[in-house]
Amino acid sequence: FSEGERWCQLMECATVADLNDLTRSGRIRELIRVNEALHEKRYSQVADMVCQRGAKAVMLAGPSSSGKTTSANRLATQLRVHGKKPILMSLDDYYIDRDKILPGPDGKVDLEHINTIDTDLFREHMGRILTGEEVELPTFNFKTGKREWNGHKMKLHKDSVIIVEGLHGLNPVMLPDNVDKNLIFRLYVSPLLPLNLDDHNRIPTSYLRLLRRIVRDYETRNSSVQRTLSMWDSVRAGERRWIFPFQEHADVIFNSSTLYELAVLKKHIFPLLTAVQPEDECYDEVRSIVKILNYVVEADVDDEIPPTSLVREFIGGNSFYR
Repeated sequence: FSEGERWCQLMECATVADLNDLTRSGRIRELIRVNEALHEKRYSQVADMVCQRGAKAVMLAGPSSSGKTTSANRLATQLRVHGKKPILMSLDDYYIDRDKILPGPDGKVDLEHINTIDTDLFREHMGRILTGEEVELPTFNFKTGKREWNGHKMKLHKDSVIIVEGLHGLNPVMLPDNVDKNLIFRLYVSPLLPLNLDDHNRIPTSYLRLLRRIVRDYETRNSSVQRTLSMWDSVRAGERRWIFPFQEHADVIFNSSTLYELAVLKKHIFPLLTAVQPEDECYDEVRSIVKILNYVVEADVDDEIPPTSLVREFIGGNSFYR
């Protein structure tokens, strides 16, 4: 949070009023360039720390819509600068077959529960990989809801670094017992938005993540605002149980928020929100979201946002997904 406050001072953008002034004057383009440079410098610093420790694996976790996938790819790029050969892995591939997951007391399957991950198999694989063995890795097929074995094998070489991205990446139960813990670097990614509405009212961090998720779900998953909002309480409950308690285990906390994105997201999300009708169950919740966005001046500057930006993970055009 101290870093976020320093960034606000550096970019002369501490409140929505400041952001609006930058948008109207056209200086928001400079804000985007500086904010993206600060992110790139931070990824570079994290890569430096990984290499200085001699870590062979990075466990990367964060709440929903924090930019985990883009962060994993950008960290991989910075590790390449150090002469490393990063290998991306996903904890999603260690999901248990959907038909083997038992429902909870409410009769629903909680897909964010750690019991949906085959933790024993992951620990075994990581332990064997980090001790130099070759291991065949699974792939989870989300269409069939089953784990598959396609001959995908992994073996660490001298300059290899594994980047494991997933919801439960910081949970101690994921760490193998038979390896030196210094070989594993833990990174927590979350958008800790330092931008305030005004001098007396802050904007909750979860608000930015919700906006990101609404836009992404609509753009990439053809999901309506109503459906995204209907799942949000469950998502937040899962975060409180499975992510936030372990964030202090991280070696580094990366702030994945950008000061400019409320102005950018408004163009993408406002038509979706205003299309929700009073008879919809989520109407009151949508109005509370719109209430804050009404204070934000929309910025049509998507062309200024780099293809590797975290914001691109949500509005589209991210080069890591092509």
